[in-house]
Amino acid sequence: MTGVHHMVAMQWKLGVSLVLVSAAAFAEDGITTGSFPVERRNVVTVSVPLQNLGQLSLEGERVLGERFSLGLGVSATFSHDRTRFEEELSGAEGYNRSFFQVGLAPSARFYLTGRAPQGLWLSPRLEVGVGRSSNGMVGSLLGEPEDTHADNWFVGGMAVLGYTVVVDPGFTVQGGVGFGARRDALAYDTVRLGSGGGTEWVRLHQSSWNLTQRLLLNVGWAF
Repeated sequence: MTGVHHMVAMQWKLGVSLVLVSAAAFAEDGITTGSFPVERRNVVTVSVPLQNLGQLSLEGERVLGERFSLGLGVSATFSHDRTRFEEELSGAEGYNRSFFQVGLAPSARFYLTGRAPQGLWLSPRLEVGVGRSSNGMVGSLLGEPEDTHADNWFVGGMAVLGYTVVVDPGFTVQGGVGFGARRDALAYDTVRLGSGGGTEWVRLHQSSWNLTQRLLLNVGWAF
């Protein structure tokens, strides 16, 4: 090999080595600075009802780091009951009850194992919601209004410990258990004795603090 050819080969090897070193440094820098390579940054899941069969929840998650993500959940609850008396009571045949409630749940997830959105995670979350229920008589009952209503709202917090599995090409299963506290408020109509000896309808308000627990099972897609 001539001196010229030897010098060209040395320069070519040196160039390849610099490229490989630069690529390795870029990959390491990506892990430490946050611009890491992630196959899936978004997860959308729907709840599998385990405790409240009338509730449907949809949750989205955005991965912001190897071990951190933010999420937002939207829930809706609806129920309707029809009750009929075996015998009419003062002209009343029965009643219909309806209830609906909507809620929001912003959250953060800290991944204890694995890389987001997979692995064991701990999630603090805030939960807020409002709802309304109605109780309507079927037929006529002396002294009863045709329909009564109750309004409710809640606000609370919860800590959830869970685990996420993502199977190619993106099918996702999430499971967990949560514990927290919630303040519930209710405003409803009721009957009381009036000053003249008759009855009148008034609206009462009440609130309470409650401990909450939840079993979580979601299925969805990561992309």
